[in-house]
Amino acid sequence: MKAFYADEQKRHDPKAFLSSGAPQPNPEKPERVERLLAGARSAGLTVERPKNHGLGPVAAVHTPEYLDFLEHIFPRWQRIEGASAEVIPNIHPIARNGSY
Repeated sequence: MKAFYADEQKRHDPKAFLSSGAPQPNPEKPERVERLLAGARSAGLTVERPKNHGLGPVAAVHTPEYLDFLEHIFPRWQRIEGASAEVIPNIHPIARNGSY
């Protein structure tokens, strides 16, 4: 069995997430990936760097509007007075809507 990992994953370092509308410390830290990799290796998994498949697979499952939102939200978020340093979602689409 294989596990896939890229060093870029260590940049994933969110500071908070929302729980019942309140910010909470985020348990996802760069060192978490080290523990996951150690577990994968101790279980005998081969660790490989994933191939870059471009945005095609992402675009196949998300609407153009949602991808545009993700591409442009951070600069828009920074213009909001009093906004947090991170963009933290507080609503999520539901499957029955079929899209964002």
